[in-house]
Amino acid sequence: MNVESLSRAAVPEFLDTADSSRSRPAKLQRAQGAVRLSFKHAAGRSRIGDLFQQGCLKARLPRIAAQGPEAVLVNTSGGLTDRDHLSIEATWGTGTDAVVTTQACERIYRSRAEPARIDSRIDVAANASAYWLPQETILFDSGQLDRQTQVGLTASSRLVACESVIFGRPAMGEEVRSGLLRDSWRIERDGQLLFADRLGFSGDPVAQLNRAAIGNEARAIASVIVCAPDSSTLCDAIRPLLDQSGVVAGCSDLGGVVLTRILAPSGYRLRATLIPLLERLRGGALPRVWTC
Repeated sequence: MNVESLSRAAVPEFLDTADSSRSRPAKLQRAQGAVRLSFKHAAGRSRIGDLFQQGCLKARLPRIAAQGPEAVLVNTSGGLTDRDHLSIEATWGTGTDAVVTTQACERIYRSRAEPARIDSRIDVAANASAYWLPQETILFDSGQLDRQTQVGLTASSRLVACESVIFGRPAMGEEVRSGLLRDSWRIERDGQLLFADRLGFSGDPVAQLNRAAIGNEARAIASVIVCAPDSSTLCDAIRPLLDQSGVVAGCSDLGGVVLTRILAPSGYRLRATLIPLLERLRGGALPRVWTC
């Protein structure tokens, strides 16, 4: 039979999809990951209680003898783009002391449609000390991120939390001329709202950061949040560290919450400011992944 005489009905189905596929949007694989972990107090020290991990998000638990346990979150997808989603739930049981951090900076790559999402839930029981210390998030050009963090505390809980963002990599000649960042925090103490904060950039983040009243030409920003029974005394300890750091920064006592904002010209200068500050708040060295 002459090949040219084959009717359309005789063409195998897998060969008949070329034209129709052009009209359908590509179904791209999305990164989905979840971690749920808890810490408990047993045999005189803080230990890992429960651990669940799924998809691209993993938790690694290095052996630490001197201080409480560390949980290091690892996103094996290598970064996030549109419609990727990470979900994290971390619970500190009564009397525990532990750190949750990340293996490296989280990278937010160009999104074609919808933002990547990171949803975190932190619960800290009575007399527990929680240290939420992820490394920086790097927002690349046209990257989009919607990040929401919800926290539940008691009257005797202690929380030290840090979230930081670097806009591009200036040393590589990169600038973020378009993108989206929505970063939301909501903290409750014994069921009552204690602190709510929402940070947002859209359009041209660099143009906005160049404005003196917004970013003073910063390319890296951070918020450090401390909720503790003794928080009223912390500003006096934090401000001298900021004065010596060479960045634009301020510390405010909001009544039960101490908030520190930092604007830095680069990720290097931001980290040089954060490490001594977080070590002071931690009362010891940061996880090794911060200095590797």
